[in-house]
Amino acid sequence: MAIEWLKEFGIGVLWLFAQPMFYLAILFTFWTGYIRVKNERSMFRHRVFPIGAEWTGTWVTSVVFGVLLSAAMILTGSMLSLQWLWLLTVVVALLLLINQVWLLSPVYTLGIVAITMWLINTFNVQLPDWLSSLSNINLVLVSYVLMFLLIVEIILFATAKRNQSFPELQKSKRGKFVGSHLVKRLCVIPAFVPVPSGALELSLFTWWPAFGLSDQFGLVLFPFVIGVSQRFKGNFSDIGARKVARALSVLLVLLLIGSYGIYVFPELSIYLVLAAILGRLAIHYVSYVLDREQSPIFIPKEDGIVIVGVMPNSPAEEMELVVGEKIERIHDEPISNEQEFYEVMSEHRTFCKMAVQDLSGEVRFVQRALYEGEYHELGLIFVKEMPKFTLRTEEIS
Repeated sequence: MAIEWLKEFGIGVLWLFAQPMFYLAILFTFWTGYIRVKNERSMFRHRVFPIGAEWTGTWVTSVVFGVLLSAAMILTGSMLSLQWLWLLTVVVALLLLINQVWLLSPVYTLGIVAITMWLINTFNVQLPDWLSSLSNINLVLVSYVLMFLLIVEIILFATAKRNQSFPELQKSKRGKFVGSHLVKRLCVIPAFVPVPSGALELSLFTWWPAFGLSDQFGLVLFPFVIGVSQRFKGNFSDIGARKVARALSVLLVLLLIGSYGIYVFPELSIYLVLAAILGRLAIHYVSYVLDREQSPIFIPKEDGIVIVGVMPNSPAEEMELVVGEKIERIHDEPISNEQEFYEVMSEHRTFCKMAVQDLSGEVRFVQRALYEGEYHELGLIFVKEMPKFTLRTEEIS
């Protein structure tokens, strides 16, 4: 028996490389990263974060929840067909084409799949034989998987870090450029999904309520791709992301309360899915409106220059500078814009000493020796009066 399980797990891992979703996730990483880097160069004249930064800090979550989802589906005998996995892949692929990471919420991806299945069953759509299993998938099971993956989305928002969100420049109502931050994270949950037909059985767990289609099954390692994205300019990105996480937690609790009802009355599962979609859309829109109504945080100031971004692996990161802090003086000289900052730095190319007002209003001093070229490459991002301003153009004029 143990040999059969090991064999099925091995075959399941090989199935990963036959899944289009696996390659779509890799291609999308480069595509969305390329577009972001291109925008960063347009706004700041250089790249801020490397391609692939959207995956930073998500790998532990991927492994933990992949194991949990695999165990939950296997022990409950919850089966999904290969045709269902193909349908989910098609839905995700279409959403990837428009490069809107926020649409990769499991509420939307699995919700669209659930609605498609419901429409097929409701209108008795005649499917080809190779797609006929779609009409047999239990919508209650799909709803439960949706809620499980929603927990991952909540964690991605709750663990977002301020220095790892992506800085941007936007025009305010007065036509001036202000800074904003985009929380954009990607995560893949690699789960062993039981599919009908195989050599495995769960005779030891016959007491458990199962959603399966048969008594025997095989395993397929399938990558569930999850994305979160929300832009903030009136809140610091980590604070705004935690607010979204709390709102999503409330939505999850309401869905969990409704999950008992759909177990008793499975025909109501489509209403739970619709409630999840409408609730997620409402949270996204309300978060955007509430943030927009607040005064921008990253704007030019007369008594210092606010840090909009800190590039990874840079001298600024080594000095433990944080997004939102304000540099008031450099080498004991007051500054109020980026031009003054680099003018002073050009006179002190081997050493950097700054007076920085932290987020609590306290002033601290940071200093660091600089090597050749670092005086102009500290890794700090500021709001510019003009998005393409450079010292060279000022010198020429």
